[in-house]
Amino acid sequence: MNERMEQEMNRTIQILRASMPRKTGRAGMRVLLRLSAEEMNGALLLALLGATVLLGVTVARLLSQPMLTAFYTAPLPGLLLFCRYVLYGNERMRELEETFRYSYTEMLVGRTAVISLYMLLVQICLAFALHGTNGADFLRLALCGAVPSIYLCAFLLLLSSLIRQQKTVSAIAVALWMVLAFLAVCFPVEQFLQSLQMAAYGIVAVIGLIFYGASVWRTTTAGDLYVVNQG
Repeated sequence: MNERMEQEMNRTIQILRASMPRKTGRAGMRVLLRLSAEEMNGALLLALLGATVLLGVTVARLLSQPMLTAFYTAPLPGLLLFCRYVLYGNERMRELEETFRYSYTEMLVGRTAVISLYMLLVQICLAFALHGTNGADFLRLALCGAVPSIYLCAFLLLLSSLIRQQKTVSAIAVALWMVLAFLAVCFPVEQFLQSLQMAAYGIVAVIGLIFYGASVWRTTTAGDLYVVNQG
């Protein structure tokens, strides 16, 4: 390539760069939460909430293990929503990336926050249902479901900011859940959860929130990241 051609290429790049839309700064969390919430399907959220409560009550009655049921059932809606709205880019996500108005990093944080708030609602409803049908302590049930949910959101957020291949993140999340299911079959998890003091649940939850905050900070300070769509 001669010098003249290289100069022409650089001039063309500068012209194209000047015509591209530019971001004036990072969007506020309120804007990101609103955009992320608007993407959610209300019927899907209600269906997931009802299905989670029904599944939890049914499993708890069959196994007579309300703590174990709360621990494994509460995070499921969050995992499904994360796969639906974060790991698999939809049309809105592609439009946002094409205009460069909101980066994948910003939308990742916003979507994860909305999913986390929804999971909080699911945990409260599930804890009320299990408390009413099995008589277990409401606060213990809520904390038992909150702990894995917090760590799941933080872990998925961190992975999504580090790994650009969406299917890889999905595979890791599924593998993690299979490992937890294996532990429930092979070890007396219900007895262990019952033996834990409320303070222990509180400490683990606080550590999880710190981990969640660190994941958000790591994601927002890592610079803009654009998703790799596969297939």
